[in-house]
Amino acid sequence: MFPEKDQYGLRKGRGIRDARGALRVMYERSLECHKKVYICCVDFEKAFDRVNWYKFMTILQSMEVDWRDRKLIWNLYSGQKAYVGIGEQQSGACSIGREVRQECSLSPLLFIIYDEAMVNEATSNLECGVHVGGQAVNMIRYADDKAVICHA
Repeated sequence: MFPEKDQYGLRKGRGIRDARGALRVMYERSLECHKKVYICCVDFEKAFDRVNWYKFMTILQSMEVDWRDRKLIWNLYSGQKAYVGIGEQQSGACSIGREVRQECSLSPLLFIIYDEAMVNEATSNLECGVHVGGQAVNMIRYADDKAVICHA
């Protein structure tokens, strides 16, 4: 369960320009075939902050990630505390909540795994997409932005 070919964000050599280009090519080819295309763009606001860690641990377990590694990830991301320093003064501990650490090199991989599971769950029963090279493409993803594609 790793990113499909439709994932453009958080991957080396696959940026926003590539995602926009893929959408444009699919749209133009569909118009050439006189087919209507509907594209629904979704931006998951604060997606890194919305990870359900209980569900994510279940996803990792289903991927057969060792319990010790799951426990390490849980301990790294749950119960986070932050301190604010101003000059020589330091505040008391503040709870961060359930966010993914955006500066941590593990966070993009964890988010992609979580996102992939959520997309699979959401689109498992959908009969949509545009056929390109014999494959149905029903979504273009860039980090936390999604473009769901359907023919009329």
